[in-house]
Amino acid sequence: MADVNYLKTNIENWKKLTEEPVNAGIIPVLQENGNNFELTLDATLKAAERLHIYVTLDLSQKIQFYVIPHSLDTATNKSIYTSGLYPIPLSSQNQAVRPQENNILITWIDNWCNYDLRDQWLSKITFIPQVLVIHTADFIVNELHKCYFALRPNSNPTIPSKYRMDLVIQNTVTGAFLNPTVQLTKVEGAIADSSFEPQFADMARPVPPFGQEGHVSTDESNFGVLLQSGTA
Repeated sequence: MADVNYLKTNIENWKKLTEEPVNAGIIPVLQENGNNFELTLDATLKAAERLHIYVTLDLSQKIQFYVIPHSLDTATNKSIYTSGLYPIPLSSQNQAVRPQENNILITWIDNWCNYDLRDQWLSKITFIPQVLVIHTADFIVNELHKCYFALRPNSNPTIPSKYRMDLVIQNTVTGAFLNPTVQLTKVEGAIADSSFEPQFADMARPVPPFGQEGHVSTDESNFGVLLQSGTA
């Protein structure tokens, strides 16, 4: 479990970093860290249905994550720092994924590792995430999953960038990607095209911004770690 003062300090470090000019703050830090972290869920975390993954930064400029079931992440949970948060280190180097059937997902991973593209994205976005919200439905208990940072094309007009952040998650035992596909509605009279790219739903929801339309899980009141540390 997490050391209270250490965790609070590292949450504050990340918050301060997100408020600095990107060229002097987050860009050089991301270049010194890798592109993925490993996540193995026990039965308790799997049953949580939704997890909050907090981004933190230690004094050596290493990024680390802490995961907590959403039901424990409340402002009234006084033991939140001692009984609910599990540390996860970020990889120290970028790791590639072998090309396979879902090449579009691998392209998104490669986008994140393209420093020029990522730096342009960082310079345009309004909010740098403090938390990632993910669902556990497709995780297999006690199997190792790799979570890769990704930049996917953006179709949300409220985001002032050609790309938006997501995770691509792969089960290392089966090799399968967890990112859910979207069922496309067939348009009457349209010509069938078997060459279209599959469409994928979001795997992770970055927060902030808080109170995202249609997603009550992003309301500020749902993030007790931030509320208790004063970094919301």
